[in-house]
Amino acid sequence: MSRGAPADLLSHLERVLPDRCSTRPADLDAAAGDASSLPPSRPDVVVWPLSTDDVVAVVRLAGTHGVPLTARGAGSSLEGNPIPVQGGIVLDCSRMADVVAVRPEDIQVDVQPGVVYASLNRTLRPHGLFFPPSPGGSADVATVGGMVANNASGIYSVKYGGTRDHVRAATVVTGTGEVLRLGNRCRKSASGYHLLGLLVGSEGTLAIATELTLALAGLPVARHRGGVLFPDAIAAARATADLIRFGVDVAAVEFLDARTVAALNRFGGFGLPETPCLLVEVHGSDAGVEETWRTTSDVLGAAGGTPLALDDPWAIREQATRAVAAQRPDAATVRADLAIPIGALPALVEACTRIGAERGVAIHLFGHAGIGILHALILADEAERPAADAARDALVGEALGLGGACSGEHGMGLGNRRYAAREHGGALALMQGVKALFDPRGILNPGKIW
Repeated sequence: MSRGAPADLLSHLERVLPDRCSTRPADLDAAAGDASSLPPSRPDVVVWPLSTDDVVAVVRLAGTHGVPLTARGAGSSLEGNPIPVQGGIVLDCSRMADVVAVRPEDIQVDVQPGVVYASLNRTLRPHGLFFPPSPGGSADVATVGGMVANNASGIYSVKYGGTRDHVRAATVVTGTGEVLRLGNRCRKSASGYHLLGLLVGSEGTLAIATELTLALAGLPVARHRGGVLFPDAIAAARATADLIRFGVDVAAVEFLDARTVAALNRFGGFGLPETPCLLVEVHGSDAGVEETWRTTSDVLGAAGGTPLALDDPWAIREQATRAVAAQRPDAATVRADLAIPIGALPALVEACTRIGAERGVAIHLFGHAGIGILHALILADEAERPAADAARDALVGEALGLGGACSGEHGMGLGNRRYAAREHGGALALMQGVKALFDPRGILNPGKIW
């Protein structure tokens, strides 16, 4: 094995996980990267656990030999979160894909971490339930474990909240191989520190979840979807802030700037007017949806919006990242995953326009505007990369200055860790202390977050 890993580790792994341990080049390459443009890094070996006991055995072997261990789901992360930058073992959880129990009476489900989001919701549909935090364009590949690791959100987070809001309990394996049960099946409790909250969004650096209890929501009786066009991006941002400020019960509010709409038209032939727009959906009873949609239309119309009839706006929205990247297939995608208070949306949109002009880069802006998350994508070749990176730094600086965060849902990973000290200050040392408690040997996904 490479990078100085003990020669006998592979034989131990093969005994623990027979036929589920590989050093084949194709398997190592598949586990080396994610959906970002960050450089891949090959592990020494890939293993596929099927149970908590399997994970415990692998973690203990990694600890004994002092070898890094990186958990992986579908590899759809966008900040290098599962890239094994120090080699070692990749623990691919994609085969831990059982829906353990559906409990309609509790409005909950127990799952293994490798269950794919879209597949889970197909299983839940006959029960009249769904798991709301849709991960957008990766819903057909993203695993629940990966969503929990990165605290993913999505188009319906306006009404239902993000992933953290739906995780009730978890069975986890710490960096010492200890098995813990965090949380409980209650909707609300006041017992002890919220260790489960630490796990969600920790990117596999504290522990590895092997079973998760998720809170669900009932499928809406009725829904209404549509689009609203705006004369400029700032008007669309102001309209979004108004909609949320006035307490209109929308399920989703997604923003697309004109440059992103143009990319979508070229990619998918959608024939949309190439002007900024909001994609909106409301849920409820038949009468409630009608009333809420009327209020939504009134608020957005007063802000300068013009209705655009769309049968399924999400079939368009889920293509946004692919459409932007397809414009220049040989270019890297430099992205900022900006989170800000809802009232700061107009200021951030204005800053994006200014920074793009100052740095000489084309910024594509879209995202979950209803919860104050915007994705800024810049396509750059090697010569353009310094300007793109500088623009990203400036965008993150604007978000932090507005009381926001460097990441709304993609996590810190490799791409955002340079902003950690600036955003968290002295609290960073406390976070590192928490890491040491869960993973004293530092073997779990090293080189991330900080």
